[in-house]
Amino acid sequence: MRRITTTGLGHTRVLNDLLQNLFITELLVPSSQLWVLSPWISDIDVIDNTAGQFKTVLPGMPARHIRFTEVLIELARRGSDVRVLTRDVESNTAVRQRLEDVGGLSARPVVKIRPNLHDKGIVGDRFHIQGSMNFTFHGQAVNDEGVTLTSAPHEIAGARIAYNAKYQV
Repeated sequence: MRRITTTGLGHTRVLNDLLQNLFITELLVPSSQLWVLSPWISDIDVIDNTAGQFKTVLPGMPARHIRFTEVLIELARRGSDVRVLTRDVESNTAVRQRLEDVGGLSARPVVKIRPNLHDKGIVGDRFHIQGSMNFTFHGQAVNDEGVTLTSAPHEIAGARIAYNAKYQV
């Protein structure tokens, strides 16, 4: 288990590196099911590909920052059952539209609205990250946040069971 706290003084390298490493791992070996819970969500940068160092993982992607929705769509394309839960607020509209309006894909992320959602986290086959952070620019770079990462199989399984029972997408 690892706990990361941010102080709201700008992008935190350790948090950004954590997200990038988790998503690169997911792209290499996609989880069978990936839950993303974020009451407020925006299309934050999650992979720094500005030097093109991930071109073998993301063929065809330009040398630039890769956004959250791009990764989630690619994971769905690669066979992961991506489930995104968020609130129906105007600031979430752009992300919801990007995830829902994916043309030419038989599999796409499922986006569901939960009006009272306050839980935040991501759970895949090999990790569970949870805490106070919404997946937004403010969560990533402005607010004081705390997130905990676990790779303990029993904790991951427990979170997956709880999410499937509670949110039944």
